Amino acid sequence: MTRQVLYVDPQQGRDDRDGRSPTQPLKTLTQALQRSRGETRIQLATGTYSARSGEQFPLKIPVGCEVRGATVGDRPGVTLEGGGQLQHPLLGRQSVTCLLADATLLHTVNITNPAAQGIGLWLADGQPQVHQVVVRQCGQYGVVALDRVLPTLQDCRLEDCGQAGMVFFTQSKGQLERVGGIRNRVGLWIQDAAAPLIRACRLERCEIGLAIADTANPVLRENQIRFNQTYGIHLTDRGTADFGQSQDLGLNTVRQNGQLDIYNATPRSLLSCGNDVVPQQLRGPVDLIASELPDPSAVPPLLLNRQPDFPAPEIDPPGADDRLEPPTVVPLGSTRFADMADHWAGPFVDGLVAAEVIAGLPDGTFRPNRSVTRAEFAAFVTASFPDRPRQRSPRQFRDVRSDFWAYEALMRAYTTGFLSGFPDGSLRPEALITRTQAIVAVTNGLGRSGGRVDDIGIYRDRAQIPSYAVDAVATATRQRLVVNYPEPLLLRPAETMTRGELAALIYQGRVASGLAEQIQSPYIVRPDTTQPTFNDLDDHWATGFIQGLTSLNLVSGYSDGRFDPDGPITRAQFATLIVNAFAPAAVRPPINFVDVPPDFWAAAVIQSAYRGNFMAGFPDQTFAPEHPLLRVQIWVALVNGLYDLGTSSAQETLTSFPDRNVLPQYALQQTAIALSKQFITAAPDDRRLRPNQIATRAETSVAVYQALADQQRVPMIQSNYLLSPNPS
Repeated sequence: MTRQVLYVDPQQGRDDRDGRSPTQPLKTLTQALQRSRGETRIQLATGTYSARSGEQFPLKIPVGCEVRGATVGDRPGVTLEGGGQLQHPLLGRQSVTCLLADATLLHTVNITNPAAQGIGLWLADGQPQVHQVVVRQCGQYGVVALDRVLPTLQDCRLEDCGQAGMVFFTQSKGQLERVGGIRNRVGLWIQDAAAPLIRACRLERCEIGLAIADTANPVLRENQIRFNQTYGIHLTDRGTADFGQSQDLGLNTVRQNGQLDIYNATPRSLLSCGNDVVPQQLRGPVDLIASELPDPSAVPPLLLNRQPDFPAPEIDPPGADDRLEPPTVVPLGSTRFADMADHWAGPFVDGLVAAEVIAGLPDGTFRPNRSVTRAEFAAFVTASFPDRPRQRSPRQFRDVRSDFWAYEALMRAYTTGFLSGFPDGSLRPEALITRTQAIVAVTNGLGRSGGRVDDIGIYRDRAQIPSYAVDAVATATRQRLVVNYPEPLLLRPAETMTRGELAALIYQGRVASGLAEQIQSPYIVRPDTTQPTFNDLDDHWATGFIQGLTSLNLVSGYSDGRFDPDGPITRAQFATLIVNAFAPAAVRPPINFVDVPPDFWAAAVIQSAYRGNFMAGFPDQTFAPEHPLLRVQIWVALVNGLYDLGTSSAQETLTSFPDRNVLPQYALQQTAIALSKQFITAAPDDRRLRPNQIATRAETSVAVYQALADQQRVPMIQSNYLLSPNPS
């Protein structure tokens, strides 16, 4: 489809024109945005776009729209100046210049919003892109990222903003590359559970260069953080950062800041590897660890180093035409190995055995859950891809003798590019290989390319992917090499690769190379569309609500494909859902529950749910994390955490319910509010509240979805299972 182009000139334009010619431009960007349909590019002429020139703020750039400004020399010649009111449940009423929807591009403009609550760019949806934009003199924040947005900012400047050049809230991620944060109170402020990738950025002459709070966990690579008044990096609460790893150097420079270069005010140690820091300028727990980086040939170029024209072309993986054919349906489990009778990787293993690529162990088993060494990995890949051409000359490694059982496989894997050595002249054949290392090795060894950084945005643990692996993991994801069990959206990059996982990865590599037929598996990651599917939701009354939460990565099912909508949910599981959905800010100090030890799997989210006023314990200082949740506890938690009880609904609305008298006295006000918000469910023609019954997973999902809908974060769903205050 041909992209529509609209032209705007604030001096020469008129909004009664069609704007499709440079000689007949529109006057306002507001009018151009209203006329935008689908993929539209809006070209802005030099000038200032403000309320005086007819603009109506906030400017809302719709899905698929590209806005480009003219340049004056090498600088933007377009200025968007002003702001309009925006109400948000987390930040309240704000003045915003520009909102970017999913798949938008804003390129080469200046943005200014001097209002006291002024925000330049508001990013809360999808994967917007911002290139060569200067945001300056905003009263509060230059750029705000929140919810689950995955923005990309490249070659931007954030200057002279009142609170922060850019702030990340809730569970936002995305990436910043070559962004300058200059003369702001805080250069970059990462809060809540945000986890962006910050690369090659410059944070200078701020009060604080980089502030990390709550449970935020950004990835920091190749940044310059210098000349700030107090701290270069300031960590508080439970905030931390990936500041370099033994095989993925940070390459950050944090020096010459006024008081301290790094002030870690958290109890958790910050690991630093490969950074330019002065130990005397560090305060708090900071561990400087040694590098084990392989030789440079093992590290592929970063995907972010590329600068393709936007949008980057969609590159079909090899065999794309074949994907139109229905895939081969293979039952779960292996027919060849007794220890894989019900194993998820059985079909992949059987496929490799049938191709005479691999065999089992001498005792007739396969042992799919055993971790894989680098030597075993070499044996797998060289047998599976025997025709790969040599990419480099052979060499000797000091820890691989010629009589070692895997010597030939290791040499072949090295010369074909599947493996690389280490700076100390070793190959480390007995070292375990991680999932990231295996994915990178297979992708590079097969010579695959064509991934986009957006492709890895689907992973919930994307922040844990080492920066050197971004390119390869993105490519592997796009070409469907990645197989994740039991959660397709959890990559688990730092965990060791098992024999079953490696078999699935290699089988998918053979599919991409045209050497094997496709296998239908719910665990193959599909970029942009990967969501768990459940086999027990057909015709269930809550299916729409559950699928809505699934699309937000808030709920998941079991490894056998069930969601179990009518099963119970524990208090610990509910706390996890609350924190993931609402990222509550702390409003009260932590508390020690006697039945929640620090190493309990949900200890952190239980504290977050408690401190955010969503959940509480019992008088005996217990939390009862494994106890089933009651229906009334859902209503109390959501109302306490999200609403002001001073403006509650009248409790008289409860009088029409026959079981109103069994409601706990403490929950009357919250139940009335929950009823007014339609958080409470019941079968049609059943006017019972059933407050003390065990809540089902479906009922809990509906209540959380309704709370998100009340915040206008998800669309409303009509259902006759939602109770209302008055009988219809």
